[in-house]
Amino acid sequence: MILEFIRSALSNYRLKREVVENSHGHATVNFDAAKKIGILYDATEPQNFEIVREYVKEVRSRQKDVLALGYVDKKALPQNQYAQLGLDFFTRKNLNWQLFPESLEVSNFIKEPFDIVLNLSANTVFPLRYIAAVSKAKFRVGRFDESSIPCYDMMIEATPETDLKQFIRQTEDYLRKIKST
Repeated sequence: MILEFIRSALSNYRLKREVVENSHGHATVNFDAAKKIGILYDATEPQNFEIVREYVKEVRSRQKDVLALGYVDKKALPQNQYAQLGLDFFTRKNLNWQLFPESLEVSNFIKEPFDIVLNLSANTVFPLRYIAAVSKAKFRVGRFDESSIPCYDMMIEATPETDLKQFIRQTEDYLRKIKST
């Protein structure tokens, strides 16, 4: 218990420091104006993978380049989940002792100059929050959580009952209403 607290405190300290060090020119980007979109999500539950896979197809049909990165909170990927073009994964096995993800897929995602990065995870999944926070994206969007304020340029408040499909629609609606800078 005390070890978990220390690990969490150190992880959050390092995250805040990296957010400050990695701050770069952010801009507000309207969903319709975005050409390249990154999606982060908790892929531990197979139904989340299916929802995001369908959403990626839908967004691609609108001539947008999309890359989704799912976190599976297990040591290995379930047999029914496998990487596909534009749908990558990382697992608990790819986390260091401070819960920071270390894999080629994560590194590539962070370096990608997305117009928008959407973190669709319902819970505060630390590895996904970290990736969103240090990503080279122009505009970073996630679910509202007091502790995540430094990590995002825009946060969407949603009730715990809001499922993934609803949150995706709600987020896209908000992103269509804002004006790009």
